[in-house]
Amino acid sequence: MMIIKRLSIPLIFSLIFWYASVCPAANLYTEETSSFLTALHNDNAESALEYADAFVSQTINSGKAKQNKYLALLERGKIALNAGRYNQCIADLQEAERRFLTIEGTISLTEGFGSILTDDTSKEYEAEMHEKIMISPYLALAYLGKGDFAGALVERNRTMNKINQYVEAKEERSYLENPFARLLSAIIYEMENKLDDAKIEYRKMKWEPESARLTKKGKSTDLVILIDTGLAPHKYQLKWGPLPVVVNDATIHLGFAYASYEPTVSAVSKSDISLDGNPLGAASLLYDLESTILTQYEKDKAAIIAKLVGRMTVKAATQVSAQAAAERVAKDNPLAGFLLKSLVNIGSAVWMAVEQADLRGWSTLPGKINYLRVNGLVPGEHKIRIDYGCGVQEKTVKLEKDKIGIAYFSFAK
Repeated sequence: MMIIKRLSIPLIFSLIFWYASVCPAANLYTEETSSFLTALHNDNAESALEYADAFVSQTINSGKAKQNKYLALLERGKIALNAGRYNQCIADLQEAERRFLTIEGTISLTEGFGSILTDDTSKEYEAEMHEKIMISPYLALAYLGKGDFAGALVERNRTMNKINQYVEAKEERSYLENPFARLLSAIIYEMENKLDDAKIEYRKMKWEPESARLTKKGKSTDLVILIDTGLAPHKYQLKWGPLPVVVNDATIHLGFAYASYEPTVSAVSKSDISLDGNPLGAASLLYDLESTILTQYEKDKAAIIAKLVGRMTVKAATQVSAQAAAERVAKDNPLAGFLLKSLVNIGSAVWMAVEQADLRGWSTLPGKINYLRVNGLVPGEHKIRIDYGCGVQEKTVKLEKDKIGIAYFSFAK
């Protein structure tokens, strides 16, 4: 309530009418991203990248540039990785991450106040912890894809730092454990011939057979296949009101909107892999990112509801103050008071009606990540074929003698 007491009556009026006039109901984030998500669902990464380019340009040239620019870069960067456009992926993900590290744990006073009086879409997007962890391993894949091992080493080290910061530093964050990030780090340690470090990561994953494998002498030509399937859970809007409520003979309008999650249905029923026409079997589930995101939401729900209640309280108090000011004007000028009360009611109703839930999030992340490793292969070109039960992908890789090759697939159907 202290915030309201410090607001002048003219400021209260200007906030209500400014917001009602310049913030008509805009497209929800899930609507804005539907074009490239549909293209990904249709297994058309090139088309998705074109839509993502348009989305980034539209975001930068719109009034949402400050709030959504770096999230838009995350989206395009992940799609660029899917399409094999490694330089684009690296540029986008690195620019986004630099900004997220700058704003981590901070919020400006104007943004904080705006999110109380309006909704959280007025704030600049700050990446979730699970999203921040995913940036570096994807960057490592991009560097490996373009043959820049030094760049992959840097991202491997940054991956390990993030795991320490976001996961290992606090026991209650164990649900953020990321086997994908650990496995890729362990493989890069193997590539670097730092086998003791690789063993540590395998043991933390409780992959004792992999740790034991590294104790054996001799080199091998190996292939690691990593497969993103489906899409991460998506947010949807729950909305109530606006409804008129009488408080001390004054009519105010109350309403709210907030985001909830639900899994994104995937048509993938299997990940059966063949190499050069010979069946290798099914890839194993490595990381259930869907479960991590839903667990995070359940842990955050109490804080989300508390902020929602606080925002409704502030909005109600603002309207009551405006109504009281109109009553004071009416004592000296009944007509002016009547008009002013009518304007406050109209402005407040619109103000509530245009409130939106914050549906932003890194929507191009996968629901699950699968894995298969094949050791002791013959150097040279090999053709990989993956049958998802609802579609097929193929890719040719070239393996170097006594080295580990990585083949990355993404199938968002």
